[in-house]
Amino acid sequence: MSATLVSNDGWFPASWRTRPVRQMPPYADEFVVRSVEARLSGAAPVVSSEDCGRLRDRMAGLAGGSGFLLQGGDCAESFDDPVAEQVAGITGLFDAMAEVLSPAIGGPLIEVARIAGQFAKPRSASTEEHDGVVLPAYRGDIVNGITFDATARRADPGRMIRAHMQSVGTAASLAAMRDAASPIYTSHEALLLPYEEALTRRDPSGRWWATSGHMLWLGDRTRQVDGAHVEHLRGIENVVGVKCGPDLGGDELVRLVDRLDPRNRPGKLVMIGRFGARQIADALPPLLRALQREGRSVVWTIDPMHGNTSISGKRKVRRLPDILAEIDAFFAITRAECIHGAGIHLEMSALDVTECIGGRGPASIDELEKNWLTACDPRLNARQAVDLAAHVAELLA
Repeated sequence: MSATLVSNDGWFPASWRTRPVRQMPPYADEFVVRSVEARLSGAAPVVSSEDCGRLRDRMAGLAGGSGFLLQGGDCAESFDDPVAEQVAGITGLFDAMAEVLSPAIGGPLIEVARIAGQFAKPRSASTEEHDGVVLPAYRGDIVNGITFDATARRADPGRMIRAHMQSVGTAASLAAMRDAASPIYTSHEALLLPYEEALTRRDPSGRWWATSGHMLWLGDRTRQVDGAHVEHLRGIENVVGVKCGPDLGGDELVRLVDRLDPRNRPGKLVMIGRFGARQIADALPPLLRALQREGRSVVWTIDPMHGNTSISGKRKVRRLPDILAEIDAFFAITRAECIHGAGIHLEMSALDVTECIGGRGPASIDELEKNWLTACDPRLNARQAVDLAAHVAELLA
């Protein structure tokens, strides 16, 4: 590695490979993986570093207490998604939610979609079992197929090429739907590090940017301070999100934030709480206070989806009352702590899916099968998402 490509603190795009890594697929042929990485390294960026910088500049306002972040989209994108329809749908849904949110927020509304790269999914178990057959878990279309058979579930590095091509087309379609004055930015979980490394590019000033998406986030399963994912994300200039679950302590969060952003740049880090309605009252205040004591200039938002997931049989279940209860608690707690509650992070669809119970969705578990389309986790349908936005607007107003 050339010395010109290594930062003063020893970071370079492949330095994550020297760290313990979790949630990586077991590829059978390392030579094929390296070939795919080389091809991606010379491929077109999904987004420009200039636009990534514009998003970070706008996020600085949120860290200063003004504005609101609306982040949302699919749990996981699929290779079968019709790109034009998906982009039109998510743009229309953001427009409908913005219409009710904007009058209440007292500042700019920043819109960030889970799109154009949200192909990888972390898993709590490495295998799945059906009728006595055990196969590798589905890790998102960028890794393997959702069909439960041995061929589909084999980790295939070539899928990174297809994910990149679809992401480029999706990002271009999204940009075409909005002008530069009101963009919808892209985001995804930075999980598959060979893909992320290949799309990390250096600008003329020597700074490194992830060109796979405008904003990347660190998952609750991969936020180890000495781990590979933190190592990679600490070196890029993009906005970085950090999922904060109920088992994250204040001291650990301070160490994590110090590692990711030692220069304390406003708008660089977005804390995305995901505690669950029953745990947020105990889990969130110590984290808010820990960073406040250290004078850390971060953005605080809430993901009310992941902490409110239960299992019924083999089906994941999310209930709208629990989702709203966590949102209510988040804004009440941040207000009490004199911290700007700056946004929401949702899994949602523009389609009339029946995946979350309550409101203008299915009334019971028995109705989930009517139009269950998600590849992984339950999403709010469009009507539920707009109603949720109206609920948030009331809280803010």
